[in-house]
Amino acid sequence: MTKDTFILGAIAGILGNIPKTIVAWIFFYFGFIKYTFIHIAAGYFVPAEFLDSPVSLLSGFLADYTVAAFLGIIIYLILQRSGLDFAEYKGLGIGALLYVVIYGPFMSLDITRASLLTPLPNLLLFFPHIIYGISTCWIIKKYYKSMEHKKI
Repeated sequence: MTKDTFILGAIAGILGNIPKTIVAWIFFYFGFIKYTFIHIAAGYFVPAEFLDSPVSLLSGFLADYTVAAFLGIIIYLILQRSGLDFAEYKGLGIGALLYVVIYGPFMSLDITRASLLTPLPNLLLFFPHIIYGISTCWIIKKYYKSMEHKKI
């Protein structure tokens, strides 16, 4: 692997996005939420009536994972500056911040056509953000621990 900031951050962000996506789809299949993050991302590009089409979901998937990769780079830079101590707790805070700073404004400004009209889905989607932050930071920390082990 590499210590390149962009590559490692992007890979960690993409891998950290996998459990976030799984949790959101579980909520979706149980009927707790109407739209996953992939639907929400697709809603930036297509009208609401096309959100469930396979092509729309593919564009939503690409958009969601592109944003996750970009945020992974930012998270990596934060951990570089602050250190890896308590990385998972930092990830919890970062995930909460992403929920408030990115998800909240984008949903309240109706930038996406995927609308969550009740409070429960908005609350439930807080938890995948937390999972994303924790898992991304954990992956970065785990990678560095493995690199230190190889040097010895």
